[in-house]
Amino acid sequence: MSPVRGSRPKTTRVNAVEWGIAFSEDLVLLREVDGGARLPELYELHEDLAAIQLLPEAVPALISGPEGQIAKSFSLADGFVAPPGYRLEGLRSAFHGLTSAEFVAAGAARQKVEWYRTHRYCSRCGASNDRHTRLEAMVCTKCGQLHFARLSPAVIVLIQRGQEILLGRSPHFKDGVYSTLAGFVEPGETLEQCVHREIYEEVGVRVTNLRYFGSQPHPFPSSLMVGFVADWISGEIRIDPVELEDARWFTSTDLPDLPHSMSIARELIEDFLRRGTR
Repeated sequence: MSPVRGSRPKTTRVNAVEWGIAFSEDLVLLREVDGGARLPELYELHEDLAAIQLLPEAVPALISGPEGQIAKSFSLADGFVAPPGYRLEGLRSAFHGLTSAEFVAAGAARQKVEWYRTHRYCSRCGASNDRHTRLEAMVCTKCGQLHFARLSPAVIVLIQRGQEILLGRSPHFKDGVYSTLAGFVEPGETLEQCVHREIYEEVGVRVTNLRYFGSQPHPFPSSLMVGFVADWISGEIRIDPVELEDARWFTSTDLPDLPHSMSIARELIEDFLRRGTR
């Protein structure tokens, strides 16, 4: 098989490859290879795309990992058409084909692109914003107001009742998929208060014994999911039809279709299954 144009050997170090992550609106540009797709490397974008189609000035920051820069973000010019060997794909769809490291980088890139798109003008005085020369911020050219990237915290909770877990189904989920419950934190709330409010609003039950599980960036478009495990204490399932179309108790032997393996929702469920076998 002839090599892909611009291909070169890769090492196993995560940051040995510097990705070029480009977005056209909400679609990420992917390099087609071996029946699948991956993030293009930065040099590939410069080789394969005309410079006028890349707008690096539209994204205020690079994307770095523990060992340094791993990616540079771009916006694509209006009316961009993917050239041969590339395709545009929604990030949710791409989630299923990218590696974990690629998806984390692409998610960070999308949040930075979205930040720029939604902060071109100052919300204080209406004048145009520009990139700050030192901080990762936009600064108003008139009043000097700083605008940092917005991050919306949300809680996601696995509720246990003995050997059962409570999973719900949003009408936006893929057919047959159930997941742990989640909701956004409101102003003035602690994470714990949000857990109790969201759970009661969505399914009508009360929980206790909250334990922090972990967190995960959720770039749809700018959330941080904070995971908890909680124990059911009272109440019967009462569904909020605006949020859910179904919610049920499941055991480890009758689980429905579950969220993607790279999601924190799936990690919460897998953790429950591991603990149940000890």
